[in-house]
Amino acid sequence: MALILIIETSTTICSISLSYQKILLKHINFYNLYFQHINILHLFIIKILKLCNFEFIFLDAIAFNNGPGSYTSLKIGLATAKGISYALNIPLISFNFHPSLKELYNNFLIIIKDKYSQYNLLSFEKKIFFNINKYYLFKLIKTNLIKTFFLYTRYDFYLELSNILKFNKINYYFINTKYFINIVYSKYKKHLFFQEKLYLKYNYI
Repeated sequence: MALILIIETSTTICSISLSYQKILLKHINFYNLYFQHINILHLFIIKILKLCNFEFIFLDAIAFNNGPGSYTSLKIGLATAKGISYALNIPLISFNFHPSLKELYNNFLIIIKDKYSQYNLLSFEKKIFFNINKYYLFKLIKTNLIKTFFLYTRYDFYLELSNILKFNKINYYFINTKYFINIVYSKYKKHLFFQEKLYLKYNYI
């Protein structure tokens, strides 16, 4: 059995999923303009377990996003995941957004923004491009070369982009733990567990 709780706190969006092997049982996404993970994360974990009629003791592993993203928010996710992992004596799994998407899509653009900077990662025809400026970003949107955008970003930045994305009928998605299910389960099967004991290293794509 592989019942896994997946936590995502890297941006202002708080996302939690409960999966059995590669099957999504339930997920909760909370979109907001401010970082409220410390107030809602534990409540959402309790809620998702109740919705699926499970108790903590049924969990086989817990997973969390190790970046990139807001450092403080990532630490909250890590601390929560580590606490549950130690309390239940179950494996702790870390994951990263970009490798998860490569399994699902050929060409996509990740728009990443934190408090201090913004950068973009384009995966196109098996090549990766970093730090695309706004001129080329809007050109990509208008020419429809990239049809899948992942807004790995603060919710307020989405509001800036929403009009042009909707106008050009672009498929855009917020970060969501359901995208990580396959890679998390793969790590669980291979026993690729998180070993860092002291602190979370800031992980750049």
